[in-house]
Parts: sequence; structure tokens; C-alpha cells
Amino acid sequence: MNKKKPVTLRTFKAPRYAFDKLRLCRHCGQYSALSEDRCLKCGKASLASVEDRASAMTGRRMNTRLLLVLLLTMISVYFGKDFRQMALCGAGGLLLLGFLYYTQRKVRATENLYSLNEMLGRNISLIKEGLEMDRQEAVSVLRENDVLAYEKLRELSILLRGDRIARQRVALLHGFLLRKDMDLEMEQLLLKDYEPLLAEYIGEITKVRPDLIKDRTFRYVQAYEGQILRMDKGRAILAGVAGAAVRMKRYALLYSAFIGRYVHDLPRDRFLRLSRLIAASPYEPWNGLDDIVAEIIESKYRWDPDFKQ
Repeated sequence: MNKKKPVTLRTFKAPRYAFDKLRLCRHCGQYSALSEDRCLKCGKASLASVEDRASAMTGRRMNTRLLLVLLLTMISVYFGKDFRQMALCGAGGLLLLGFLYYTQRKVRATENLYSLNEMLGRNISLIKEGLEMDRQEAVSVLRENDVLAYEKLRELSILLRGDRIARQRVALLHGFLLRKDMDLEMEQLLLKDYEPLLAEYIGEITKVRPDLIKDRTFRYVQAYEGQILRMDKGRAILAGVAGAAVRMKRYALLYSAFIGRYVHDLPRDRFLRLSRLIAASPYEPWNGLDDIVAEIIESKYRWDPDFKQ
């Protein structure tokens, strides 16, 4: 009996930079990476992106410089000995003020990045505290809405990396019925050690989105091949990964030894794809995989017209 439930996940677009997800409460100074309307700490709708806050810091700093030059200009004019000296001081000060204003506009983007780097570096402990509060918020809604909990953890994973949040996401995904049209991830969920739920998830991904199986996943599966093989459906999982590897010639060559161990379990379409890759590049280093494929064709697909071609 299949206990997995069908769900609909909102489309999630990863930001260009990780800090794009980070926001700061103008009221209490709490950091958050969740797309909430109100601050989790003080409850006020006063969240602003860290880029906006850094830009405001830069603006204040630049305005302070301009005011300082203006003040010095006024002082120099006030203490001028005669009208000519006062005029020269005023004109020089205005020229300096204009030059400073023009220069600051030209370097505004660089100054914003400097302010952002300074702010994030100075408040790293507060950022960690805010992200942990976000994680607890995501976990707190798990019983009522596991889909919402997963979506919150997915948002946090942009900034909050590590096995703990990845395990929580994998555990939630284990209860969902995966479909091809879902916004799924793979390599972002890989752990440092063996996890049966992750292995099962990899097996599901090979069925619905084999294009997500890439180098890091192949290496993870090879590293824990023995443990996966001992699972109830371990061989089917490994065969699915081998089938995903024959999507590209580079993967088929790079992981030819791994594919060779499960080539007998490949479905017909995947095996046909592999045989055509080998036929198109017979002089590549297939590490004996070409011989195994030839034997299978001879014993199993001898009369199949697709293999004769």
C-alpha cells in the first residue's frame, strides 16, 4: 500500500546570490530568510532586504561626507579676510562638493557592496540566531502542514547549509508522491554519510527526473553502494542510477564500471540507449562494458531489429 500523498509544491527560484534571501527587521534587528510578512521575533511588518539596509547605510555615510565638506566650505567663507578670499573659498568648496558628489555616484555600487559585507560580517552571530529561529518555525508547522514546512526549509537551505536541514527535507520528501512536473532538487540534498531515505529518494528521482542525477549523486551512490545494495529495493535503486548515467556519453564513460555491475537490470530503452552510445564510439575506454553489452545483445536481443541497426 502506497502511503505517499500527492502534493503541490510552489515553484521556487533560487536567488542569484544567497544573501538575496536575507532580510532584517528594522524594529528589533532580527534576521530572517523566510518570505514572511512579519518578523518572527517582534511580530511587526518591518522586514527589509539586507541590500536595502546596506544601501541606506551607504547613503548616510555619503551624505555625511557631503555635509562635512559643505560645513568646511561655510567655515572657510566665514573666516575669509576679504570678499575676494571669501569668494575663492566658496567657489573652491562648491567645486570640491560637486566633485565629491559625482565621485560618490560613480562608486555607489561598490560602496553598497562594502557596506553589505561590513554589515553581514559584523552581525554573523545574529544572522545564525535568526536562521535557527526560522528553522524552528519551519519545524513547528510540520504537523499541521508538512508541505509548508518543506517549502520553508527549502527557502532556508539557500543560507542554512548542512546535513541537519538536508535530512529534514529528505524526510519530508519521503512522504510525498513525486511527479515529473514538481519543482524537485537532488544535489542540494546530498549528505555526508549514508541515509536510507536519501537512497530511496534518489531511486524515485531516477524514475521521474533522471536529468537531476549528476556527478555528485553518482559519487554518493558509489560511495555507499554496499549499504544501498543491502536495502529491500537497493538493486532497483542502483539500476535506476545506472540507467540515468546512460543519458550522456560522458557519464556512461566515467561510470562505465558502475553501469557494468547493473547493466543486466537496465530496462530495454536504457539498454538500447547504452548500446547505441557504445556503437557510435567503439574505440572509447569502456572498461569492459562494451563486451558485457555485446553478450547481453547476443543472448537477449539477438532478434530485436533495433539492436541489429
